Amino acid sequence: MPIGLLSTIAAVFYGGTVSILALTATFARRRALRREARSTLALLVPGRAVEQQR
Repeated sequence: MPIGLLSTIAAVFYGGTVSILALTATFARRRALRREARSTLALLVPGRAVEQQR
């Protein structure tokens, strides 16, 4: 497979994963699920800090 095709597949997979996590972090009904989605999203998107809730 050409490297361009592999890069495109990886970019689509990454974008889809980030999009699903962002939607889950925003619209999930359970607080624990939103918190887990936000922490996972913080790992995947550099430069974004997770707010600590008390």
